[in-house]
Parts: sequence; structure tokens; C-alpha cells
Amino acid sequence: SASALGFIGDVVCQLLIEKRAAPKEIEDLKWGHEEGKFDVRRLWALTLFSTGYIGGFLHFLYQFYSPAVLAMSKYMPLALRLQLRREDTMAHCFACACVDNVHCGIIYIPSYFISAGLLQGDSFQKSKENLMTEWLTTYLSCTGFWIPFMWANWRHCAPAQRVKAMAAGNLFWNVVIDHLAHRAED
Repeated sequence: SASALGFIGDVVCQLLIEKRAAPKEIEDLKWGHEEGKFDVRRLWALTLFSTGYIGGFLHFLYQFYSPAVLAMSKYMPLALRLQLRREDTMAHCFACACVDNVHCGIIYIPSYFISAGLLQGDSFQKSKENLMTEWLTTYLSCTGFWIPFMWANWRHCAPAQRVKAMAAGNLFWNVVIDHLAHRAED
């Protein structure tokens, strides 16, 4: 499902947000950057990234959010500590959303920009420059969307369903981050 959502997110971004020309025939599909044309290599890169990162890595990472909150809780005042130690509380769910937000800032966003750039054929230097240019805007957008979403996810979804719920939200987010990562090209 993560690969399908990454695929759909990039198609929506390229065709509806960036208004790239839709391919009319199979011969119109080009591998690489052509201004104004649908970019198949970019579609492949973002689908592959979503498959590996969202469909693979996050299944393992999410298992560590609650233990991280529990570990941090010992440094909190007693009343908050008690709330953070119970996984069914709003405080614990919000703390998990904050852990996820930290992960996004230091792991996910850099991974996205570097991986997507390299998979599209950009140099490491160009990918890094794009990351440096777009990191703050991307992180602020990420925070505004994902903190409330992940708070609700941790509050209302069973642990086995959290990655699936996040993947559904990721359809919207893929369009946003895809646009931010590629707006310098337009």
C-alpha cells in the first residue's frame, strides 16, 4: 500500500499541482527531467522511496515510540510522568506524536530529499542543496500536518493499524513534500 500511495501522490503532484503535461501515449513517457513533461524517473524514485521507508522502515521504528516516551517520562514531574506511562492517555499519545515529529526532522526529511534526489539522477551535492533550501519549510509543514494527525493516530488506532493509518495520511503528505522538493525545478 505504501508504494501505491507514493505512486498516486507523485502523479497528483505532477499533473494537478505542477500542471505537467499528461502522457497521451506510452511513447510520451520519458525517463528523466524534461520541463513541463511528466517525469517517469521521478515517479519511480518516489514510489521506491515510499515502498522502502513507509512500507518497511516505519513498521520497525514505530515500535520504539512508546518506549522512548516511557524513558523520557522519568525526567518529568510526577503528575505528567504518570500520564506518560499510560499508553491510553492523551499525554502519551501527544508525546508519541512529538517523537514522530523529531524523527521527521532529523531522519525522514533528509532521507526523502537525498534518496529521492539520488534516485532521480541528481548528484549528492544537488540533493543536499535542495534539502538545505527546503528543510525549514518542509519541517514546518510537516509539524502542522503530522502532529495532530499522529496524535489522533496514536489515540484511536491499535498498534498494528498505526502504520496503515499513517500511510493513508501520507497520500496527502506525499503531494505536499513532493511539491516542496521539486518546486525549484518549475
